[in-house]
Amino acid sequence: MTKRLNLREIVISSDRLEDCKAYLGGEFHTIVDHALSVGWSLDEVVIALNGLAAEEIAVPDRAITLH
Repeated sequence: MTKRLNLREIVISSDRLEDCKAYLGGEFHTIVDHALSVGWSLDEVVIALNGLAAEEIAVPDRAITLH
C-alpha cells in the first residue's frame, strides 16, 4: 500500500532541525555570495530567499508541527 503524504501538514523534528540547518548552511551562503557577486544587494537577496521559502510552505490551512 502506498503511503499518501498530507500536503496540508508540515512535521518538523526539533532534534533534526539544527542538523538540517547546518547541512544547508554552506549551500545557503554559496547562493547568497553568488547573488551578491552579480550585483544584488544583501537586502534584496535575503528578502527574495525569504519569499521563496514562504511560497514553498504557503499551502492554505497547512499546519506546522514541531516535535
